[in-house]
Amino acid sequence: MFDRSRAMAFLGVVGAAVPLVALRHSADAQRSPVEATPPPARPRPRGPETLVTVVPGLDPARARPGRDGLYAADLGDGRRAVLTLEPAWQRGTAALLERYAIPTASVVVLDTATGRVLVWASRGGGARDLARVAEAPAASVFKIVTASALLSAGLPEREPTCWSGGFHALLPRNLVSDPRRDRECNTLPEAFARSLNVVFARRALEYLTPDLERQAARQWGFGEVVPFDAPVGASSLTVPVDTLGFARTAAGFWNSTLSPLHGALLAQGVARGGEMLRPWIVASVRGPRGEVLATGAEHPWRRAVSPEVAAALGRAMGRTVSEGTAFHSFHDPSGRSFLDGVTVGGKTGTLTGAEPYRAYTWFVGNAEGAGRRLSIAVMVANGPLWRVKAPTVARQVLQIALRGRSTD
Repeated sequence: MFDRSRAMAFLGVVGAAVPLVALRHSADAQRSPVEATPPPARPRPRGPETLVTVVPGLDPARARPGRDGLYAADLGDGRRAVLTLEPAWQRGTAALLERYAIPTASVVVLDTATGRVLVWASRGGGARDLARVAEAPAASVFKIVTASALLSAGLPEREPTCWSGGFHALLPRNLVSDPRRDRECNTLPEAFARSLNVVFARRALEYLTPDLERQAARQWGFGEVVPFDAPVGASSLTVPVDTLGFARTAAGFWNSTLSPLHGALLAQGVARGGEMLRPWIVASVRGPRGEVLATGAEHPWRRAVSPEVAAALGRAMGRTVSEGTAFHSFHDPSGRSFLDGVTVGGKTGTLTGAEPYRAYTWFVGNAEGAGRRLSIAVMVANGPLWRVKAPTVARQVLQIALRGRSTD
């Protein structure tokens, strides 16, 4: 049966709405299609963030392998960081450092192309992560900075410098040219390979100033915090203004410190034509239920030098291994390479400190072979009883990575 009252009520509701609908349509009709208000966008679900800052709670030195074999570090609150480390390389390097029982040592290996950390191992640091500590003297590794400054200032790569003395110390008389004494002459790459202090000292006094040396060091990241997934101490530099102090600093005698992570980045910058990437060790951050909260990725950091200067440094680093201070660590007594088919270049450093006695040795360099490009830094601090030098450890780590095992 038709209910008149219900029908009138229904029409009353519709009738009240009709003017609003009509008004809305009339207003829309006066707009162009471009001016029409679009419907509100639906919120998109957020994916994992890309890491570009420090991960709270991360200490890479405390990472341990999980059931899947991958190394991970606990971050607290049920979160964990899955790291980029190569498990076999990491285990082999850690065992190598333990076997030598070195008082203090640290090894960092990066994928040159991306900045991904592949090995992160230290021994003797106690609660500290030595790879992130910039307290060891940079020693002759600092010659990378001075060489780049000299090349940028116009010193020809093939111009010889005649010299004498200054092997283990630099004295005022070593800085003065004397044709009667200066019987040996070497180019900058040759002096770099043999770590000839007097050549770097004399050329720095000729071509550079303390300000130019500081500027070159800043370009390589000295005095700045290295961007990383965990806090890193800034490598330091103090440049004296007096002649002898400046000359000694340019040659790598004290006044500069370096972290192993930064050392690997110096090598990477040479291999990449002067460009340094932000290193990263966190592949992903996982939540309590295993969900991915953030992921790591390649990011640029800075340009240290021009491609031309980087190429010249690369040639000098190659000579360090083929004929210079790292030759015996990378070749057997017959002169055969321990890494046949692999191209290796680097820079060594040696400096002894007292109280307590520590003999610091360094190797920072690059290796290419077996389809991989690696940048490596090794810092070893021996006590009065020397157990092994950094270049030898570097060669053995590269053997583990590229050959599957190391040789003595």
